Amino acid sequence: KLTKNKPAIFSNFKDFVESAQFRKIDLVIEAASISAASIYGADILKRGKDLMIMSIGVFSDYDFYSEIMHLIKTKSNNVFLPSGAIGGMDMIRSIRNHIDSITLITTKSNKSLKGAPFFANYNIDADKITNKQIIFEGNAEDAIKQFPSNVNVAALISLGGIGFKRTNVKIVVDPSISNNIHEIYVKWKFGEFAIKISNRPSNENPKTSYLAILSAIECLRSICSHDLKVGS
Repeated sequence: KLTKNKPAIFSNFKDFVESAQFRKIDLVIEAASISAASIYGADILKRGKDLMIMSIGVFSDYDFYSEIMHLIKTKSNNVFLPSGAIGGMDMIRSIRNHIDSITLITTKSNKSLKGAPFFANYNIDADKITNKQIIFEGNAEDAIKQFPSNVNVAALISLGGIGFKRTNVKIVVDPSISNNIHEIYVKWKFGEFAIKISNRPSNENPKTSYLAILSAIECLRSICSHDLKVGS
């Protein structure tokens, strides 16, 4: 609920969920990490609150996904997943039962990808990559493990489409670019389509796009407003 008071800040989860402020709220927004979403997400739902998850890659964990789906059905809570840095989700969801293949190609700079587990796992120094190159090819499930802070797009497409194991992902590093680029190629029973999106990274967090922030704000607005619901 909107308030003129300054928001309360808590240093641990227990104090937060036992506070008077928590009892008054309807919705909790996770904007921390896959780890935080995994640890606290189910507990939020068990306490009767709706939940918006920004770290959508957490759903590649089947146990987490199953628990959240069970709680949604038994607790009648809502879980909201903003579209983030991409478009076309309405189309993907509409044709999901007729899709033959989905490929996501994500291109980012060294700065945006730096710090991902992939580089430590393969003993690669991200700063020493000087030319554009594909550094990862695999399914969305593996991509999220290697780049947990960079491929929420892959997770969202997987959830809306044909799953984490069947969604193909390529990660490209390009030292010459400043924007984050996502290309989505879909082949389905009655045709095919492609979407290319180029977004400026957030100044505060270069691993994500500014559009992802705006998407969360729009998702929140649509939850709170009584208005036309545009799109499927």
